[in-house]
Amino acid sequence: MTLLLKSLSLASLVLSFSCFSAELTLTAKDNFTLKADYYQAKNKGDNAVLMLHQCNYNRSMYNSIGKQLSEQGVHALSLDFRGFGESINTEFNVEKLANLPQKERRKQWQTMSAHWPSDVKIAFDFLNNKITKEGKIGVIGASCGGSQAITLAEKETIAAIGFFSSAQRDENIARYKVALADKPTLIIAAEEDGRTFTSAQQLFTTAKHPKSKMISFKGSKHGYPLLEVDQQLDESIVNWFNDQLSK
Repeated sequence: MTLLLKSLSLASLVLSFSCFSAELTLTAKDNFTLKADYYQAKNKGDNAVLMLHQCNYNRSMYNSIGKQLSEQGVHALSLDFRGFGESINTEFNVEKLANLPQKERRKQWQTMSAHWPSDVKIAFDFLNNKITKEGKIGVIGASCGGSQAITLAEKETIAAIGFFSSAQRDENIARYKVALADKPTLIIAAEEDGRTFTSAQQLFTTAKHPKSKMISFKGSKHGYPLLEVDQQLDESIVNWFNDQLSK
């Protein structure tokens, strides 16, 4: 079943309902269409979590987490970045970028990813419309999604932030320290995952909130494969966000 909803600022929405989630079509200012999955909170929940995937996957990595958040009374939305999953067109498609010469590939990537902050803002606005002024929103970013989480949290009211196998440059760690270190922060990384783990340690050392938490794993798995290594990891993520947003 498809429902046409009133347009939000910077976005128009189309929902087609499945068993646990509603598929959204969000329309950006340049008329590019973004796909997302929305997990409506049960029991009229008043908090929400925005979920940003890693750059070798898509929004489906958060299927279980979104469902569990919904069951705990938390609205959740998982967005396909422009160029990924179903958020593609002839101009923006990460699979086609892989076939380009390096210089052109880098240029096209920069052009595509430059849209992500405004695209993420559209997803944030959708969730913000689902809660009251007393409600809170958290954001989790996997890998490349972590930098987008920082950018969003610097500009919008974010109550809790998560970094899932998300390597950060020193510049981003400095930005986190200035603007976000006082927010509860969840950091997940594997010990042999290179810069991902060392920057995770730096972030955790920088974090000031007493409820900030770091979960580390042996090995080098990156992002969503850790959900298979630890069958309880998705539940741990859900419970942590629910706890922070409920305070």
